[in-house]
Amino acid sequence: MKLLKIGAALLLTAAPAFAQSEVELFHDKGFWSTQLQAVGDACAASAGVKIVERPYANAEQYKAFIQAGIASNSPPNMFTWWTGSTFNELVGTGQIAPLTDVWAEMTGDKRFQPGAADLFKVDGVPYGVPMVMARWVALYDKRVFKELGLNEPTTWDELMADAEAIKASGKTPFLATTQEGWRGFIWFQELMLRTNPEAYNGLSDGSVAYDSEPVRAVFKMWSDMAAKGYFSDPRSTEEVNDFVRGKGAIYLIGEWAVGLVTAAGFPAEELGVFIMPNAAGVEKPAVIVEGGPIVVSTAGAADEATMKALRCWVSNDGANAWGKASGNYIGNDAADAPNAIVAEVNADIAAGGHAAYLRWWEAVPPALQGEIVAEFNRFLLDPTMETADSVMANVQALNAEYWASAQ
Repeated sequence: MKLLKIGAALLLTAAPAFAQSEVELFHDKGFWSTQLQAVGDACAASAGVKIVERPYANAEQYKAFIQAGIASNSPPNMFTWWTGSTFNELVGTGQIAPLTDVWAEMTGDKRFQPGAADLFKVDGVPYGVPMVMARWVALYDKRVFKELGLNEPTTWDELMADAEAIKASGKTPFLATTQEGWRGFIWFQELMLRTNPEAYNGLSDGSVAYDSEPVRAVFKMWSDMAAKGYFSDPRSTEEVNDFVRGKGAIYLIGEWAVGLVTAAGFPAEELGVFIMPNAAGVEKPAVIVEGGPIVVSTAGAADEATMKALRCWVSNDGANAWGKASGNYIGNDAADAPNAIVAEVNADIAAGGHAAYLRWWEAVPPALQGEIVAEFNRFLLDPTMETADSVMANVQALNAEYWASAQ
């Protein structure tokens, strides 16, 4: 009789483990490991499938891991990637599953706007769902603006006037660093879009040269701003903490940084946001969008647990868990806005009708990303026009060589 009781107890204890599936999500976003696992645990409770996050140390190691899986016809069932040219290359391997049916569900019940799928399409077919749908915006310290009597700028001239007032008060207007090696493109892309959106697009397909007059005008503007002392120390390796410490009043970054800066101690109620204004002569409001996708392999699409995990990610429960844990928005408008910043950006875009432009990192061919960013970083560390001329020449040589071989 005692043996029977013990056996029954063991069965009861073991039952949940067999009732729940586990699906691994591979990624290179180690700074979000805890937050990703919060979504995985939420899906275990709401959908009966636990997402287990599997981080890689950096983007290059991660790319090598995924590319090795592609080469051996055995990529992970579910993993994160990037949109743009590198996404097109991944889909071109034939080992990534189309997600037309999943998107039909996502838009059919009005969780997602139909246009949200566009960032994840190749030849009109969606191959990913959003891990993030981040707009690149200017976070700012409301306390500094209030102290100096400043308003959110709506024109470029107003932005420069705000920067001058901040500098005159003894503070640094803009935070900008070369931390982790990839950030050098941030101000380049923003200045390029604000001064010449057509040229901005042309850089991604080789039709505009990196030593052309529109690009030179951007470097001149960038250099002048640096000469006026508008930028923080580019050598810092503590960018988020620098913003919290007041080493820059305005922080140009993706919305995904909201959770990072508040977790680092920035008071949420003192955090403001505006979309960068255009320079004179550029009429249409615009915003840069970073759409980080989650994809499934063809093998993953045939696995019931993997598809259940993917559907949980884009569900209201999944979006709310991710938003609460990380502050990230994935485009699910039926879920709660993850924070006041995202809600404000949503409202500003709805009111302004901003055109969406793909982030430079995703738009440029993957083979050019690293070397060009290294050149941009070189300019950040020595923002003179002499350096700019050298940077433009080197970048255009790389650009010309790539497009000549791509013909």
